[in-house]
Amino acid sequence: MRRFPWIRLRKKTDPELPFEPPIHLGNFSTGEYFHEQTPRERLIRRMILERAEAHARRLGVDRREFLASAAGMATSLGVLNAVGGCGDGKRGGGGAADGGFNVPDAAAGDCELAEDILDTSGEFIFDIQTHHIEREGDWRKTNPDSGAAIAGYFASFNGCSQAADKIDCIDADAYIEKIFLESDTTVAVLSGFPTAICTEARTTGCGNPLDNDAIARSRDRVNALARSERVLNHCQVNPNDQLEVQLALMERVHADYGVAGWKVYPPWGPEGPGWFLDDPKIGIPFIEKARALGALNVCIHKGIVFPGWDAEAADPRDVGVVAKMFPDVNFIVYHSGIELGAAGEGPYNPDAPAGIDRLIKTVLDNELGAGSNVYAELGSVWAQVFTQPDVAQHVIGKLLLHLGEDNVLWGSECVWLGSPQPQIEAFRTFEISTELQEMHGYPALTPERKAKILGLSSARVYGIDPEATRCRIRAAQLGRLKQTMDGELGPRRWAFQQMGGPRTRREWFDFIRATGGKPG
Repeated sequence: MRRFPWIRLRKKTDPELPFEPPIHLGNFSTGEYFHEQTPRERLIRRMILERAEAHARRLGVDRREFLASAAGMATSLGVLNAVGGCGDGKRGGGGAADGGFNVPDAAAGDCELAEDILDTSGEFIFDIQTHHIEREGDWRKTNPDSGAAIAGYFASFNGCSQAADKIDCIDADAYIEKIFLESDTTVAVLSGFPTAICTEARTTGCGNPLDNDAIARSRDRVNALARSERVLNHCQVNPNDQLEVQLALMERVHADYGVAGWKVYPPWGPEGPGWFLDDPKIGIPFIEKARALGALNVCIHKGIVFPGWDAEAADPRDVGVVAKMFPDVNFIVYHSGIELGAAGEGPYNPDAPAGIDRLIKTVLDNELGAGSNVYAELGSVWAQVFTQPDVAQHVIGKLLLHLGEDNVLWGSECVWLGSPQPQIEAFRTFEISTELQEMHGYPALTPERKAKILGLSSARVYGIDPEATRCRIRAAQLGRLKQTMDGELGPRRWAFQQMGGPRTRREWFDFIRATGGKPG
């Protein structure tokens, strides 16, 4: 079994590594919602740790070293299959059912087999939803009471709550480490947050933890370090906060930096109420400005509702309307319209649409069909559902069926959730059962379709050449650094990242009160 020097080289004064699975199974938050550990997740955690202890004893290795290995991940996915009713054992491992994670029982005790199954180093992975916070900025002055709370809160997401300066955990350096050195992500899009513009009348509770200038600077910094294009920038636009100022901002950012797309949060408003894309006074002028500037990727937060946001405006019912009006614009729906409590996601139900079904309905109602200019993004979707493979099959299956295999795009919501690598590995092994394919018409989740979702479809939307980009990255500085670190320290350095943030609902609402519901 492969050894991991990064475990052995830890200082004696470092906190002991937790004995935890390599996937998140506890309370967590991305800043937009709070997920409370379920009884099912408690069962899964217990089963993974029991199996890991048994396998480690049989192999003669430390329990934590086993969990850090590919075999530890294979063990975890096998438990998800068992609890999700997808059958234990794949590829001749004894399980009769298909669907879920295609990982054989043998991989839990055979690291070489597990490494082969989980290897994503050859994939083109384009993560179109990533974040970090600016280390220095006016937002810390204009949020004197909540700035520290915001920084500490987001820092705690990826297990860095003990850091002396919590921004160390969520700044651009942490972003490079988690996204590009601890995962196989090839290219990423960096986004901001919806926050109010500071004015003479509004001098506090405003300003962005990562404004558009900071996004562009971060893009340039990473790409200069990488000596290749690893990061693209969104321009954050809030059309319901002084529209004319926002339209002028779009022009300036586009002229000064160029933009890969526009990020908007319709459920957010400076005073509470949100807005809709088909609003002739807000949404339509914004879209027309995007078209006039020639940057045609409009990325829209829909579904998940942050406390204090407008739940009605989180409904994606307006997406199909504007997509039909503006067929030359790509409307990329972040979070795919999913709501909290994703366990309720099942087959598409047009009679009582909720969550993702609302996105599907607006596409069908406006006669757009599969392969249209509406796209579903998986940030916070896959992270919510992959521990429930029965639910996850419906989520991925109905998006492929109704939006099309070229219209489902990968996103991770990292760096808030640490390294995206466990999400990537889980998706690479995921399949939709033949039973659900026959019952609901879902396409098979073939390697070719997974490759499209993980990056090839986004490359087409954002105008990236996957092969040329991958070749430049392999030869460039940041790509070589990852190879060196994997070789000298060992891979899977993300294995013990722990979710932080609020551990209880009381802590979650304390944060909301402290920050005033910002950022999102």
